[in-house]
Amino acid sequence: MAPLSGQIVSLDDVPDPVFSARLVGDGVAIDPDGDGLVVAPCDGELVVLFPTGHAFGIKSPEGVEILVHIGIETVSLRGEGFTCLASRGDFLKAGDPVVRFEREALARAVSRLSPVVVTAGARSFEAVDGSVRAGRDLLLTVTRS
Repeated sequence: MAPLSGQIVSLDDVPDPVFSARLVGDGVAIDPDGDGLVVAPCDGELVVLFPTGHAFGIKSPEGVEILVHIGIETVSLRGEGFTCLASRGDFLKAGDPVVRFEREALARAVSRLSPVVVTAGARSFEAVDGSVRAGRDLLLTVTRS
């Protein structure tokens, strides 16, 4: 499911070479336009949650790992404008709240574009086009390894 509401953008357009070169995995980015709520994209364990709230990783029971990174260079905000709503180790259902961010904080980042990448456990994926709503719309269909 879509972890954020907004417009889907190619990773090629993300102004960060780690994401645009797909060094951590392949996926898409979302240009957020919603209320700042970021939700779990699938059922799974929250295996990584940065204390700054700018990124998290979830691992599905089938072994698919997904990284959600809210904005680009948002780690430099040192957590200002981000509130963690879940904890590392929590088992979440798709759509459960993970982080809330203030739109003003994200506006201070290098870019609002928020990569959603499959980092492990997938052979391929297919992404939807257009706009998505957090926790309501399908974002990726993953074929497991």
